[in-house]
Amino acid sequence: MTAQNSSQVEIVNRIVFKLREQGIAHLKLDDVPMSNRRTIHNEGKELLNFSSCNYVGLEADERLKRAAIEAIERYGTQYYCVRAYTSLNYYQELEHQMKQIFGFPAVVMPTTMLGHLSCLPSLVGSEDAVILDHQVHTSVQMTVKILKSNGVHTEMIRHNRMDYLESRILKLRNEYKKIWYLADGVYSMYGNIAPMGDLYQLMQRYEQFHLYIDDSHGMSWTGKHGSGTVLDGMPFHPHLVLVTSLGKAFGASGGVAVFHDQATKDLVMNTGSPLIFTGPLQPATLGAAVASAKIHLSDEILDLQNRLKSKIDYFEEKAKSLQLPIISKDNTPIFFLGVSRFEVACKLVKALLDAGFFAGMACYPSVPYNNTGVRFMVTLNHTESDFDNLLETVAALLPDILVSENFSMEQIWKAFSKDSAAVKSVEAG
Repeated sequence: MTAQNSSQVEIVNRIVFKLREQGIAHLKLDDVPMSNRRTIHNEGKELLNFSSCNYVGLEADERLKRAAIEAIERYGTQYYCVRAYTSLNYYQELEHQMKQIFGFPAVVMPTTMLGHLSCLPSLVGSEDAVILDHQVHTSVQMTVKILKSNGVHTEMIRHNRMDYLESRILKLRNEYKKIWYLADGVYSMYGNIAPMGDLYQLMQRYEQFHLYIDDSHGMSWTGKHGSGTVLDGMPFHPHLVLVTSLGKAFGASGGVAVFHDQATKDLVMNTGSPLIFTGPLQPATLGAAVASAKIHLSDEILDLQNRLKSKIDYFEEKAKSLQLPIISKDNTPIFFLGVSRFEVACKLVKALLDAGFFAGMACYPSVPYNNTGVRFMVTLNHTESDFDNLLETVAALLPDILVSENFSMEQIWKAFSKDSAAVKSVEAG
């Protein structure tokens, strides 16, 4: 471990200990049945839950639960053999369904992280260059460390800055065979979406440019058959590799990688280390995923998407009416309430807990230390009254917390590169 890594580990460890001491992290849930994810119970108290990625409500769907139970009855709790040797028939069925959802060849992975570990070392060669978006998911950044140790040129650019990206393509294209840009479809902290149209045009314009994108938070709640934000915003380009989650909104577990052609799929299947050396998904998970895919391939997914988007609109309008500092407004189910200061966020999350709400704190290293905030996840299980109660409580609590920390709303907007007067003017209009 380098001195820099050691220092970061120590900082993160101190932060988490502080959050645990204040009772806002590492909470242990009570042994209470969860019919959905709208509420959770901690130390005998019911909390309205705004931390779940169960966007379209499939985690507790009876069809997925029955399919999981049937799979266990059929195959047991585990069939532990690497796919390079044998795999249950569920894998073939699920990958066929994934091809129907996305329209292109797909490989099911044990997790999204293992998907990155399967794909990137197989696809990115020593003669290639890698550019990371500053906010790309940690699982991607960790995998890139392997590429860097293998001698691959890596660098990072500011978030969603396509002008910077193009300038780097122009600089690197004479030195490297391929230039890979690693990004998220929906960024997990701020809930904003990558500029799909611009990325597609860059792939069209530069033969060497390739896009590797993680759409885990975009899956299911948008796109044809729930295929996500990436394919909702661009056609599937020959230079695109798409990785997404079968957990979160999909309601099961695991990951899937989608490729433009069978040859690239075969390359990853044949050489991806986690697919050769690690165990497969459990039968219950595979059964649930197959059941979820059937819902995605039916008209029902459109109804789920439309209902969720109506709730997203309501949440956004309510937050706007209360003039709350919601930083990103890309109509995703993730809302980031910017507060900038770590201490402000701690006090707000604790006060919300005391008031009966649970929301995740977004802090370093997930975001820069001075861009701390509170993240609210909107799901189909929530009601409009839930949104009213939460946001009105935030609006009542935040001013006093800011005063106690000698901080202001103007300082929040400044920390997130916003001008408060200009923002209020736009919102009023």
